[in-house]
Amino acid sequence: MPKFYATWIFIKLLPVGSGDNTHSFKTANYIYESQAMGMWAHTLTVQSYQWLLERGWRRSGRYCYKPTMEKCCCPQYMIRISAKDFRLTKSQKKLLKKVHRYLSTGEKPWKGLEKVKPNSAGSVSVDMETTHCKPIMALTDGVSQERPAVPFCDNNDAHCLFTEIVDKNKPVEKFTSERKPPIKGSGPNSEKPKCGKAKQRRLERKRQKLAAQANIDPSEVILLPKKPAEKTIEDFLNGPMPDQPAHRLEIKLVKSGDELSDSFHSTFKQSLAVYSKYQMSVHKDKPADCNKTTFEGFLVDSPLETGHQGGKSPHEYGSFHQQYWLDDKLIAVGVIDILPSYVSSVYLYYDPVYSFLSLGTYAALREIAFTRNLMAVDPDIQFYCMGYYINSCPKMRYKANFSPSFLLCPKTYTWQPVENCRPKLECNAYSRLDETNAGK
Repeated sequence: MPKFYATWIFIKLLPVGSGDNTHSFKTANYIYESQAMGMWAHTLTVQSYQWLLERGWRRSGRYCYKPTMEKCCCPQYMIRISAKDFRLTKSQKKLLKKVHRYLSTGEKPWKGLEKVKPNSAGSVSVDMETTHCKPIMALTDGVSQERPAVPFCDNNDAHCLFTEIVDKNKPVEKFTSERKPPIKGSGPNSEKPKCGKAKQRRLERKRQKLAAQANIDPSEVILLPKKPAEKTIEDFLNGPMPDQPAHRLEIKLVKSGDELSDSFHSTFKQSLAVYSKYQMSVHKDKPADCNKTTFEGFLVDSPLETGHQGGKSPHEYGSFHQQYWLDDKLIAVGVIDILPSYVSSVYLYYDPVYSFLSLGTYAALREIAFTRNLMAVDPDIQFYCMGYYINSCPKMRYKANFSPSFLLCPKTYTWQPVENCRPKLECNAYSRLDETNAGK
């Protein structure tokens, strides 16, 4: 067992309003009754923290904790992803394409009609960038003309009504057409080859050619369809961009913990501002709870020792902030720990203005790509850890969509495929996930 210097404590977490002077455990907007073991870690090597992580421990600043799962109403299972075997889902591919399209062309994803409201002067003001517009036919002098796209609204409010421009002095012309009997055709031309798909014709020509080379009947030639090479996450992230893209995204890795880098000091105010906006908008925290002291104790302080510590990674081990800069503006920060075998996600916060980019999922995909990049030079780094997974919490179930994912068995401390664990967790929130030697 590795050695480390820490102060051990035992805490009990109860729901808010229980009357007991204890702490509450809050995940997203869900509050659970829970118990946990915890310690204030003054100094930890990355090897020691990895040993703890593989036994269900996590950290928040310098505080390390492990839930007592059998006593929790909503047990929390550690989840990790195999970076080498990671496969993108259809929705994840769509997200990467959406972000790439926004960076290259500036096109924002459409989220439906915005509600049109009158301004103080009584006129209607519409955001043309966020409103879905269609061309409207205008009847002027009895002639139908297509006007440029203008926003329309089906609200009955007098201030929110768009109508077609019609010249009422002119009668509206009604267009009618006489039905003519169809002309009888002469049928297919027997002298021409039958119509078919071009792909089938190419395959038939190839079959004939191979049969002639092998001097066999064409019916004996079997052509196996070629599967297109599946695109990797790097193919989507490193897709071609125009010479002058609409936006430029830059990701910087800055050191946190006891040995703060100069880059971290120079961007501290921007990072704190984004954190405050995120906490107040997403988690409804009060401004007093988003101050500098809380931010540093939660996401800046770290007990992990930094340095290479004998590893092959081009980056030092320890705690880092991965900053996302869009056109020289900080829009998101991912807090991560680089360990000998893991890239462990600690927390993510972003500017809510850019929530249309689905930055939570996008940052997770970026961190998986970062893990694969480290794995290319250091084969020991193979896994991306997303923290805890709670099967009964809708806000956490998305983590199982990253494939292949594995959950940590609370009894044997072995990793089990998440698709094998879900049926058990649907029956019992706390369950032994490893079925081998279950009777022992």
